[in-house]
Amino acid sequence: MLILFTAIKTLTAILAFLNGLICFLNPKLAIKIQQKFYENINWKIEPIDIGKELRNTRVMGLISLALAIALTIYIIK
Repeated sequence: MLILFTAIKTLTAILAFLNGLICFLNPKLAIKIQQKFYENINWKIEPIDIGKELRNTRVMGLISLALAIALTIYIIK
């Protein structure tokens, strides 16, 4: 059971890191992915201020990266 829990934590850290990387390095792609997801459930979303949305997406990416690194350090210890 401990191995499964460690595997889940590791997968979570990897996914959070990848999410943060995409959001930080390519915020337009992250926004497009979100828009596509919402189109699939019959919603249309568009940012009012694209500059602000890109900045906010980059900040969310940095936060996700920081949390992924913190989780990785927690797993290693």
